[in-house]
Amino acid sequence: MVHGIQPEQPFTLGDVELTRHPERSIRVNRIAAALSVLGVTALLGALGATVTSAIYLLLTRSRDWHDMLDWWDVRMALAVLLPAAFYIWRWNRIRAAWTFRGYHLGAEELYIRRGLLNRKLSVLAYARIQEVNVSSGPIQRRYRLATVTISSAAGREAVEDVDPQTAHDLRDRLTELARERRLPV
Repeated sequence: MVHGIQPEQPFTLGDVELTRHPERSIRVNRIAAALSVLGVTALLGALGATVTSAIYLLLTRSRDWHDMLDWWDVRMALAVLLPAAFYIWRWNRIRAAWTFRGYHLGAEELYIRRGLLNRKLSVLAYARIQEVNVSSGPIQRRYRLATVTISSAAGREAVEDVDPQTAHDLRDRLTELARERRLPV
């Protein structure tokens, strides 16, 4: 495990080995995190520029934009750099979280484990599965990955970032198992 972090009892499946996600899924998660940080940074930058411009115009009643540019401060840049600092912290956490992700097709249920700080172990009974979908976004397609979404009456769960062929095989197997174990109506 990464840096001595190991799963606790409620998040292990005894002697069962979880199927791991491909290591290239780490890169996909890092790209997704970078895009979200970029969006937050742009939003904070635009908000900071708007607020400080409004304050400057209200205080000075000046319409000279050159004076306003001199008024902007380094502290405004710090508000924009906060998301970047968060992303740097998150960079290694993405790899650590990857070690906790996995799934297992049991005899009667599907087990899905994920999360580093907020850990989650989901158990889906095959008899309760209503729908199984495979999807792939543009970044996932670039790195040859896909997501299998499983719907049941209790909600939706997903096995994210698996090989496309594995995703289609998993979809077909889950559909077959759900059909075999479906409760009579």
